[in-house]
Parts: sequence; structure tokens; C-alpha cells
Amino acid sequence: MHPASWIDNVERLAGRVEDVELLLFDIAGPHGLPSQRERAALRAAKLRAGLTYSVHMPLAPSLASQDESRRLVGVATVLEALQVARELSADTYVLHVYLGDCEGDVATPDPVAFRTRAGRSIEAILASGVEPSAVCVEQLDYDLACLWPVIEHYGLSIALDVGHLQRDGRDLREQVRRYLPRTRIVQWHGTEPGGRDHRSLAHFPRGEARWLLETLLAAQYAGTLTLEVFRSDDFDVSLQLLHELLAEIAA
Repeated sequence: MHPASWIDNVERLAGRVEDVELLLFDIAGPHGLPSQRERAALRAAKLRAGLTYSVHMPLAPSLASQDESRRLVGVATVLEALQVARELSADTYVLHVYLGDCEGDVATPDPVAFRTRAGRSIEAILASGVEPSAVCVEQLDYDLACLWPVIEHYGLSIALDVGHLQRDGRDLREQVRRYLPRTRIVQWHGTEPGGRDHRSLAHFPRGEARWLLETLLAAQYAGTLTLEVFRSDDFDVSLQLLHELLAEIAA
């Protein structure tokens, strides 16, 4: 993420990527949303460069919160962000559904009650008219099996964060095989030795990286592969490694 305007960042990436992830992480912040003028420019740039947009919904909403008022505020925040994303002609929407009230809150809930609360929020979001398959529930710090009945029932897609899987020491290959058929976005990044994630693919095991690409190619994966790194140098290193691996596979 370059320290510049929304449109400047998109124009820097145009020609190097086919999809840009737009981050509506904090829509209440001073620069949380593009202005009306910027939205028009982003729509025009999308058409001009032949891009797709994956729009990441806000991070604060707790869509399965045990606090009903907090859950409802979270739904309202997502709906506000969705309206802006539609104005940007978004193609997919990345959504967090926390096990607790935030990422890292992994207290084991009553699974039935958890899914009921999450389902109510999803129903309210889908009632806005958004296409269910365009809503991509991100794999966070818990096994998606806990939420799978909700994903399946409402016809949602998955944003499979393989960077999180590797960071958390989960079985990358088993999880990819299990969830790839429902995956519309694969989010990829490395984790530094100190535990800081969303760094370059230089910090992702090369053998696993090659296996992942081979698996995506063999499955004829037609979704988005996002290099989810937030610094220019991490992006450049990751893109170079991606090209190297693809050349190795093709050789």
C-alpha cells in the first residue's frame, strides 16, 4: 500500500495485476472511504485497465457477537461499506466473522448459538441484494468447519488465507484441499520469524509455495489470488518469487 490516494494506488498496480483489493478497514476514519470524486475515478480506472476489485469489509464489526447491540451495529457498518463497494463496481467482498468479538478471541463458543448469530447477520447483509457467492468469508484464526454450515446454507464463498494457515501452523495442504472448491479468493503472504504476518513471500516456505501453485493450476482455479502484503517492497519481492515459481513449474 503506497502512501498516496486511492486512485494513485490503483494506477500504480494497473498493468501488473488483474485484481486490486480495496481496504475499507475503518470507514469511520478520516481516510476510511474514498470521496464521491474518487469513487468515480476508481470506477473509470477499473474499466480502463480491465481490473476487478475485491473490497475488504471493515474490521471492527463482530457479526456473531453475544452482545446483540454490538452485533447489530456491526451489521449496519458492513451494510454501509457494501453500499460504497457497489459504487466502486466491486466484484467480491471479503468479510470477517470472528469466533469472539475480534481476531484472536478464540474462546470456544456454543457452536449452535454462534452459527445462529452469524446466520442472522448474514441474512441481513444478503437482504441488501448482494450476490451470496460474491461474499467471501475469510479464513481467520479458527477452523472454518465451525462456520461451514452457515457458509453452505447461504451459498457464500471463502477467502482462504493461506498466509494465516502457515502462520498458525495449520495443515496447509489439508485445508486447501478441503476448502478450495468453495474458494473465490486465495490470500497469500508470509510471516516473519517474530510472528509479523502480511510480509513478503520470502517468508513463506518455498516448497509449500510451489505445491500451492501446482494445486491451483491442476484444479484450474479461476478465482482471485491476492498477494496480501501492505508494503511496496514486500509486493515487489512477492511478485518476483511468484514469477520464478511459475517458470519453474512450466519448465
